[in-house]
Amino acid sequence: MKLAKFWTRQAGEARDANGKLIRVVARGWSNESLEAAAEVARENAHGVAQRLASDPGGRKQYGYGDRPLPEPVVREFRDTTATPNAVITRNAYGSLVMNARDLMFVDIDRQNVQHVGAIAQNLMSSVFSLFSKPAGQAAPAPQAGDAVVDGIQKVAARNGLAVRVYKTAAGYRAMVVNAGFDAGSARSEEVLKEFEADPLYVRLCKMQQSFRARLTPKPWRCDLGTPPVTFPFETADAEARFQQWVRQYTAKIAGYATCKLLASFGESHEAFAQLIEYHDQETKAGSGLPLA
Repeated sequence: MKLAKFWTRQAGEARDANGKLIRVVARGWSNESLEAAAEVARENAHGVAQRLASDPGGRKQYGYGDRPLPEPVVREFRDTTATPNAVITRNAYGSLVMNARDLMFVDIDRQNVQHVGAIAQNLMSSVFSLFSKPAGQAAPAPQAGDAVVDGIQKVAARNGLAVRVYKTAAGYRAMVVNAGFDAGSARSEEVLKEFEADPLYVRLCKMQQSFRARLTPKPWRCDLGTPPVTFPFETADAEARFQQWVRQYTAKIAGYATCKLLASFGESHEAFAQLIEYHDQETKAGSGLPLA
């Protein structure tokens, strides 16, 4: 996973051909220390300033997707391996996100799904006769007539995968719960595409080497604006303003869920039990609350 514990901002300068001073502020990151993050930030700022000085009209995007996302770490989950199997972060617009090392999430936007008509309910259950019993709440029996759920179940059956299927505000989410995947691998990309995952999500998984699932609602769906400042915080006052926003956000989202559990096909691996339980708890997947 491309995540970093330490983040900061630093300035860098360069002069263009006319001697004009160009000053840039950039982020830096490290898993070692704040000082190491500051050194990276200075190098990044200096590099951007030099590029702007040499090509002031340039519109190139540098390094898109090849660096960690600037998100504060809220919690880590660890198993017997050296690296965390999941890290909870807060994204740019304030929602909590699970970054999973090998628990595959599939983000399926409604507009990207090819609806081919409903499949009879007995066909949906023909491959997997047992429904999973995860650490979280039990899944309801799948309903006939949902072409998206039907399609997810068929892909899972072809690949020998057990899945949990959720409804989100903008589409669907699938969670593969009986086999781990390497998010940056060609096999993961192949399976995500077979599930008809959102192309941008497929790219993000590959670039960030993790599977991401938003755990809490988007603020604008709960009548709240985005955070007033961005991470990493430049001053203590900026951090205090952000924490005040988090308190407002926490109160606003109390009446909303992020997804609703629709169905479960196959038995989940016990290694994923803790993450499944945490995901369903934080998303309020069994609450029946409005989705946001």
